[in-house]
Amino acid sequence: MNNAEPRFDGVYVATATPFRPDGTLDYDALGRNCEQLVERGVHGVVPCGSLGEYEALTDDERAGVLKATIDAVAGRVEVVPGVSGKSAAEARRWADAAAQLGCRAVMSLPPTSHAPTPDEVVAHFVEVARPGLEIIAYNNPFSTRVDLTPGLLARLAEIDAVVAVKEFSQDVRRVAAVRQAAPRLQVICGCDDTYVEAALMGATGWIAGFANALPAQSVELYELCRTGRWDEAVAAYLRMLPLLRWDADPRFVQAIKLAMDETGFVGGDVRLPRLALAPRDADQVRRELREFLEGA
Repeated sequence: MNNAEPRFDGVYVATATPFRPDGTLDYDALGRNCEQLVERGVHGVVPCGSLGEYEALTDDERAGVLKATIDAVAGRVEVVPGVSGKSAAEARRWADAAAQLGCRAVMSLPPTSHAPTPDEVVAHFVEVARPGLEIIAYNNPFSTRVDLTPGLLARLAEIDAVVAVKEFSQDVRRVAAVRQAAPRLQVICGCDDTYVEAALMGATGWIAGFANALPAQSVELYELCRTGRWDEAVAAYLRMLPLLRWDADPRFVQAIKLAMDETGFVGGDVRLPRLALAPRDADQVRRELREFLEGA
């Protein structure tokens, strides 16, 4: 089994987009959040992904989020924007915008308008590749109704620009299967509560959700895995797991934003069609967060 070049090794935070109670986007809070993430050691940020509620943004807001993120990190860490869209033309347009702002890479789902055939998936990524940026293919069958299986990823790996996959099938067996089927691709864990298992099997990066609220702790866990300190990694992971499991819950945006508000970041409100967590669920997040921080 060959090893892909670990182009995106480290903790890349899939950043949340803070909204004010009146529904407007809080760019100042977004900038402060990014500043704190950089200060606490993350290796990169990924705006306008699923956690960033990109589908609820206007085009102007989406462009504004990317610009504000780039300005806030000021070249200290890499910015890899999500460029997913309903059509290849839409995704290509956002990839063009990322290129114009100096990004070196983007992350993209397959087309989100319908359940595409494998040939349509390949054609989609060929189009996204035209601006010349590196691409992290994002496998999230729960959002797109298409699974980027190891065999399909092997086809995508034939596109020079596709260099990695964010794996969110929630099946930890996929890491080894993808490495065997598409050894040129770097496998990046995309689901928080599979991270240590994924790292053990060769995932060399982590596009993380709960790192919005716990960046330093997430970086520490990554370093324990990177350096092979597995006993310590498992112990730290087990303490975090009650929180990390929210990343695989349909209410992951709400839970992570609430945790951000509790840890000195600004999560802010969510936008429809999402609703705030029910009081019982919000209390659960707060309790799990308090127990983790008191035991850390």
